[in-house]
Amino acid sequence: MSEFEQQLAKARTLFEQEKLSEASTAYLHALQQNPPQAQKAIIWSELSWVFYKMQAFDRAIEAAENTLEMDPEYEAKEDVLRILGFSYIASGRSEQAISYLQQSLSIDRSSAKQQMVLFELLKIRFKQQEYARAEELIAEVEPYLYQNERDYWLSLLFYKGFVYYYQNRSDEAEQVFENLLENAKDDRRKAAGMYGLAYIRFGKGDYLKTINLCEAIISADADFFDKETVGFLTAASFRHLGRDDVFETYYRQLIKTYPEGRYRKELDALYQGKQKDANS
Repeated sequence: MSEFEQQLAKARTLFEQEKLSEASTAYLHALQQNPPQAQKAIIWSELSWVFYKMQAFDRAIEAAENTLEMDPEYEAKEDVLRILGFSYIASGRSEQAISYLQQSLSIDRSSAKQQMVLFELLKIRFKQQEYARAEELIAEVEPYLYQNERDYWLSLLFYKGFVYYYQNRSDEAEQVFENLLENAKDDRRKAAGMYGLAYIRFGKGDYLKTINLCEAIISADADFFDKETVGFLTAASFRHLGRDDVFETYYRQLIKTYPEGRYRKELDALYQGKQKDANS
């Protein structure tokens, strides 16, 4: 076995063992053996995944770009484009991510590995508030996730529910969130389902149910990802129910915790309304 083959085998073994820093060093040593161009492309491709797992996203991008520079017709080009897309997502550059993910899908849209490309792309479309596009992607990828990746399917239901909600399809959204809650096996997932339902109940003026859902969310997941919204929905519901004493407690806690929060204007307006009611 040549020195190059030894280094490459070592690098792959280290990668399989999750010894990522050592694997990257071994891959770079393999490159120093000056292998043929096609072999260099393979090494850079494998390095891109090492760097991605190390969360060194700029290095992953550079390695993937090197792959395509070495071999523009790389056999697994869709994989290289996928890692470019994922790395741009991780580094917060959505437009570049969309471009590479779409290029990857243009090569292969149906294989199991590419379903995660569809899933990541729909999340970007959702964040960009492109709900019609997100819905199309949900319809495409949901059958696969339902059959093969139940955890990802539950995550998809969260996005699906809010896609319907933001398109003013509250009844359909409610059914999706109920489905998520019914199928959730852990408290964190259940909290996500209740969170969607809290939006629905609040929008329909069912404030007591909203309060109960918000309390259940925090009980199920003390580290819930959006406590600010849960707090606002709770505070506003108490205000609408005429429980101004409880509302004021929530109001003061929320403006202390989130002085420049997303709901500050709404909270201040509710508080001013409370003051007017008290003085009338």
